[in-house]
Amino acid sequence: MSAQEIAVVISVVALAAVGLFQIGLALGAPMGEYAFGGQNPGRLPMRYRVASAISVLVYLGIAGHYLAQIGVFETLLAPSLNSIANWALVGFNALGLIMNSISRSVKERKMWVPVLLLMLVCSVVIALG
Repeated sequence: MSAQEIAVVISVVALAAVGLFQIGLALGAPMGEYAFGGQNPGRLPMRYRVASAISVLVYLGIAGHYLAQIGVFETLLAPSLNSIANWALVGFNALGLIMNSISRSVKERKMWVPVLLLMLVCSVVIALG
């Protein structure tokens, strides 16, 4: 298995885990202190629950894009756009890492900074591949 394939597998597993967490939030699981800045302990308000549900769709799209990088799905983008999308995802993960690193919620930082650091490293490997 190549480094890019390993990075894709790790990323897809991480996206699945994050997606399951977001589904839980959307369904009303009392884990608000681990998301959205930790300002809503317990069950999230409806607007954040809707945002969690939408984020699951985004994660599915990202996972599909990454799986296309290793041939599981057909690539929908031209090679130049595909490369731009890969580097945009590096930026997306870097922004997520920064935002979670500065969160006022200690629980959110401890939970998501390691995950986002891993996802950032994997996205760089994928973009370089």
